[in-house]
Amino acid sequence: MSTPKCIKCKSPTKKITINKIFMDKYVISDATVYVCENCGEEYLDDKEYSRISAKVREVESKLRVPELQEVLAKVRFLVL
Repeated sequence: MSTPKCIKCKSPTKKITINKIFMDKYVISDATVYVCENCGEEYLDDKEYSRISAKVREVESKLRVPELQEVLAKVRFLVL
């Protein structure tokens, strides 16, 4: 399968794995993104977006747990 072209500049993209911040508080330590080799724009494919969303939903569904609330209050980012 070939990598997608950049939506902005139509240049080739490169598939990489990085640490990515979502919602200003969750660090996904193994996010796979496509990065444009020309302008630097980053893209997630549908499968990766779904995987990351599921991780975030799992944590957010437990926000009523007092222990988790304490942890989130003390940390700037939560690594998932």
